[in-house]
Amino acid sequence: PADAQTFECFDYSLVKEALVASTTATTCNANKATAIKCNSPGTAAVAKTYKVANKGCGGCTEAAIKDKTCSECGKTKCNSASTLAFVLAPLLAVIFHAL
Repeated sequence: PADAQTFECFDYSLVKEALVASTTATTCNANKATAIKCNSPGTAAVAKTYKVANKGCGGCTEAAIKDKTCSECGKTKCNSASTLAFVLAPLLAVIFHAL
């Protein structure tokens, strides 16, 4: 339809007790008036129980953003593992420094 748009986001799955982004993006559909958003596990997401909403397409609930279990971004393919590295690298540095 003329009032629709497509974009791509990455889904996540549990692999060896860690949430891992898929290597292939999912095609997402939305109304043209709707802002592009992808979601991914937030810094407080628990790998064994976290469920990625809508295969990574669309935003997070306000509650999930507030409790940091979900993170969202506003460009196509913006929720890949490589884009999350900026969050994980400093966190790992703090953990290893504490040891």
